[in-house]
Amino acid sequence: MPLDSTRPYALTLKAAKESVSLTDRNSKMPGSAFSSDSFACKVGSKLAEVKGSICESCYARRIQKMRPSVNKGWVANYEKSVNLIATNPDKWVAACVFQINRFAQKTGEKYHRWFDSGDLDSIEQLAAICKVAEETPDIAHWLPTRELAIVRAYKGAIPSNLVIRLSAPMVDMRPVKGANTSTVHKDSTPVGHVCPAPTQGNNCGSCRACWTPSVANVSYKKH
Repeated sequence: MPLDSTRPYALTLKAAKESVSLTDRNSKMPGSAFSSDSFACKVGSKLAEVKGSICESCYARRIQKMRPSVNKGWVANYEKSVNLIATNPDKWVAACVFQINRFAQKTGEKYHRWFDSGDLDSIEQLAAICKVAEETPDIAHWLPTRELAIVRAYKGAIPSNLVIRLSAPMVDMRPVKGANTSTVHKDSTPVGHVCPAPTQGNNCGSCRACWTPSVANVSYKKH
């Protein structure tokens, strides 16, 4: 279903969260985040079975197995998002925009991360995310993904405030082809900007490289 930016939705936080639930409770990074079911990842589910892949020891899957309440919430977020984007994408966009703006006002941090668990499900979801970014021009958006086929099949414009980082699938692999990428290093020499989180309590601190378009590659130390 095509997106219609002229369709209005008057929302409360409760009503927005009935469509999709975002959070500002990830204390390790600034701003808000969208979480989804990591067991629904298309590429990631295959990589989880591959030795030496980044997804082999997926932290999000471990959390879902250990914490039933988190698993329930992330599965619900995935299902609600897939269903609503298929039937009424404008409502999903409106719910995301409302929450992102609300969290930014609350925290003073104008940053949003897509998929701190899970990954892109479809071209339609990427189109909806782009629409959210367009409607929140003062917010810096970061979308890490291993769904390269979805990103490359998308023919729409990518808003300038949305950084899509194409993630290398294997540990110690060189960056994949793309304007913005990310890698994980263990034994190899890291490429580009090295994430400082391991040296500062696994916290972003003042670093905002992941959200910065001019940073070509961010390399994370395997832990």
